[in-house]
Amino acid sequence: MLLASIFGGAILIFILFIFFASLASIQSPELEVKDGTVLRIDLNAQFVERAQNNPFESFDPIAGQMESASGLDKIISALKAAKDDPKIAGVYLEGGLPLAGNATLLEIREALIDFKSSGKFIYGYSEILSQKGLYLASVADTFFVNPQGVLEFSGLSASVSYYQKALEKLGVKPVVIRATGNKFKSAVEPFLGQEMTDANRMQLTELLGSVWENYLNDISASTGLSAAELNTIADSLMTSPLAAADMGLIKATAYEDEVQAILANAAGKSSYRQVDFISPAKYGKKYDLNGKKDYSDSRVAVIVAQGDINSGEGNEYTIGSDRIARAIRKARLDDKIKAIVLRVNSPGGSALASEVIWREVALARDVKPVIASMGDVAASGGYYISCYADSIFAQENTITGSIGAFGLFFTAEELMHEKLGINIETVKTNKYSDLGTIDRDLSPAENRLMIAQIDRVYGTFKERVAEGRGMSIARVDSLGQGRVYSGEDALELGLVDALGGLSDAIDAAAGKAGLSDYTVVSYPEMVDPFQKLLEDLSESMGEAKIKAELGQFAYYLELLEKAQSRQGLQTRMEFDLQID
Repeated sequence: MLLASIFGGAILIFILFIFFASLASIQSPELEVKDGTVLRIDLNAQFVERAQNNPFESFDPIAGQMESASGLDKIISALKAAKDDPKIAGVYLEGGLPLAGNATLLEIREALIDFKSSGKFIYGYSEILSQKGLYLASVADTFFVNPQGVLEFSGLSASVSYYQKALEKLGVKPVVIRATGNKFKSAVEPFLGQEMTDANRMQLTELLGSVWENYLNDISASTGLSAAELNTIADSLMTSPLAAADMGLIKATAYEDEVQAILANAAGKSSYRQVDFISPAKYGKKYDLNGKKDYSDSRVAVIVAQGDINSGEGNEYTIGSDRIARAIRKARLDDKIKAIVLRVNSPGGSALASEVIWREVALARDVKPVIASMGDVAASGGYYISCYADSIFAQENTITGSIGAFGLFFTAEELMHEKLGINIETVKTNKYSDLGTIDRDLSPAENRLMIAQIDRVYGTFKERVAEGRGMSIARVDSLGQGRVYSGEDALELGLVDALGGLSDAIDAAAGKAGLSDYTVVSYPEMVDPFQKLLEDLSESMGEAKIKAELGQFAYYLELLEKAQSRQGLQTRMEFDLQID
């Protein structure tokens, strides 16, 4: 049976490989954009910094379903190119439930506003319009909502999950050590209790207030409603599109067939069926981030670093220090690359991995301009790898700061001894040879040693920031202690240099390098799509089998996996912080 299972699995993988390879071998003709084409942006999607250009990138091999993912890079490229393309008649925003961070939404919104300056139309339609969807929809000439649909506009909230009692049930005890004075370093809070501390509540309240103020200002600029009026609407928990249209929050309601007729007329077509649509992924594929397709020997490299920071290789959605450091090194050594933009979207992670990447940033800065561009979040380790750039750009609603460090370890004495009946006997040669043994707590002496190590990491972090930002260490410490800031607040405090998106950072990098004609290239190189598909298939099948066998206990496996991945010396912000 074992051999039969292995053989059957191998045959399945082989058949899938042949199937997908056959599809890929079918060469489609050169993409032709016809007159009156409409750029269609799916707002019911997850937005990432960049998505792979293949139809199986978001394929779930276990569920057999496609999950839509859109790359911010292609949306920006497409909108910039479409602005000046006479064959593109306008933009259609389809859906109203974007899964994206607030800074990503702002980047898309700004790109839409820039496109709109061409005089071309922007229309949209959705049956359900979320608050994030409204933030984008408000830019459109008219965004229609089904009159019997649902609209959400209720303000922002931030949620943090706490795990102490769940770990107690498992018999696992967290050992948490924060750097001296890091009272705002709340990444460890979920393991220490079941409630939010006053310090964390204060910083999150201020952060939410700053982000919400920016939301209100932007929507106010598009709708003409004042911030006070918008707050009144949010407090009323209004969900009716008809009421929202009456109050001016949206411009109109309509059914989909009515919107299709309006769209066809705007595109110069006699019927909706004659409208030619194109996605940003297809249209933006032949353009760089400046919306240009002409090739130049002078280049600006955009190095995309998104996800948790860990040692090792990582992948497209996890920052592996080896992979990102290698990309920075390659850009530094390439004479055709005249400037570097480090695009960071990360809550941080491993302190050592952050230091490895910082070193490559420092080496690159010695020979060519390096500009950091912050996305939704560039905090703790994300700020660590950004702080030494010549200039730092952040959006006003970027989450940044969180300069601090902590150590997180787990002991499982109760789990091992009482629940599982396992006793571990240890023989050692020296006093601390068994430091970190899973079946016992740290001794007072070991705890002091760990505090010293955490303080050393925090001290190095402060030195990097002080040198990169031209501040005293005392000043960095006063801004640090693990506290998070919005991009707008960070600008006032000197932690960033300017407010702006990725395009602004690219312009600044080119200007600093003295470039007027250049091509934007992206690093690290994307992995081969079929190799990634097979890897995901293998991993998903194994994980699904294990979790199916565990049944209701699979939750605890996921909890342990999450805790295990975040052990050690860390420079990262809150676990599972969600602002929505």
